[in-house]
Amino acid sequence: MNVRNPYTAIKAAFDADVDRLGGVVVAASKSRVGQALISRYSSISEQNITTHVPADVLLDITMEIVRRGGTPETLQVLADLAGFKLVPREAAEADGDSLIRHLADTTRAQAKLSTTIADALADGRIDPREKAAIDAAAAAEEKELAELRNDLKPATVTPIRGSAA
Repeated sequence: MNVRNPYTAIKAAFDADVDRLGGVVVAASKSRVGQALISRYSSISEQNITTHVPADVLLDITMEIVRRGGTPETLQVLADLAGFKLVPREAAEADGDSLIRHLADTTRAQAKLSTTIADALADGRIDPREKAAIDAAAAAEEKELAELRNDLKPATVTPIRGSAA
């Protein structure tokens, strides 16, 4: 990203978003403006350098990309320029109480797995029943970790310490 000229960075990101949709014809069909203006919004030529995408057009393009399952580059650039990182909503919501719950659940599952392994090793051999118990405890821990990772996945803005605003 061109941090010296944030407007150029926004134009480049908008151009990438237009390409992602299939070009200016498709982008224009998803907004209130025509193909020529869509092209001008991403152009850094002398005559277009001060022509920027309006918020409503940006919203139309952004929502179409999201509807298609993509991540809008312009939105990422805007967040970055403001000192934020664009992350899925569920990841940002996985703070506080949710993470404390996951901490307790994963710790409990790890303790159960450790205890099950220690009990199996106590007599110096591991029989089929003990192997099955270890496997079940390991599966339970994997399930808890998968739930934690799933909650951290999915778009929200999370501040990044030390980012330039």
